[in-house]
Amino acid sequence: MKTLTITAALAASLLASPALADDRLELELSIPIGVADRSTAAPELVPGYGYENQTGLLLGADARLYAGGNRYFQLGVALSGAHHAGPALGLADGYAFRSTMLDAGLAGRVLFPCMSGGDTRVHLSGVLGLSGLYADAGEGVGGRPNGPDAEARRAAAAQLDHGALGWRFALDLAWHLGNFIVGGGIGVRQHFGLDTAVARDLVLDVGLRIGGRIDLLSDDAHGV
Repeated sequence: MKTLTITAALAASLLASPALADDRLELELSIPIGVADRSTAAPELVPGYGYENQTGLLLGADARLYAGGNRYFQLGVALSGAHHAGPALGLADGYAFRSTMLDAGLAGRVLFPCMSGGDTRVHLSGVLGLSGLYADAGEGVGGRPNGPDAEARRAAAAQLDHGALGWRFALDLAWHLGNFIVGGGIGVRQHFGLDTAVARDLVLDVGLRIGGRIDLLSDDAHGV
């Protein structure tokens, strides 16, 4: 019982601990870059050209605003977007779907005190929210204009454009070095087609998040 009382008192003291000045209202802006694996569920997809499944580069933009909380834990809001199209963002070897995703949701982060000090802070961050997708269907990865399955691929490009709504969940571990941020993480998005033959899109990603932070309140505003 005494151990539980001490643990509860320690947890309460951490939660009540005042935040550092640069923790009260902070904007993180970053560029996620990584590798994503997209799978699509729809009837009679042309096999072998990336319509059912495709792995390739993912490039995006991410903004997170943290307010309130304390030194060790904060909540905020997150807005992000990402683009995925074939192995190389549609710039080489074609694509099955050119997918653009927009997300909005809640963000939270936890500070690791034992790994932080001076101008260095280490945060474990998570994002959970809604996600929307628009996918522009192409003629497949590696398909030649008049090559094998050309008619089927042209039909897919004409019929499989679609929008979808769903959710996103992501985790990353980030180092804050002064105002610079670098980290790595994983994420998942699942979208359900709207008025389309496509039932579902699932996108799994892993990569880096690189950017910076902006302190939106000066020390004077905190009274320190």
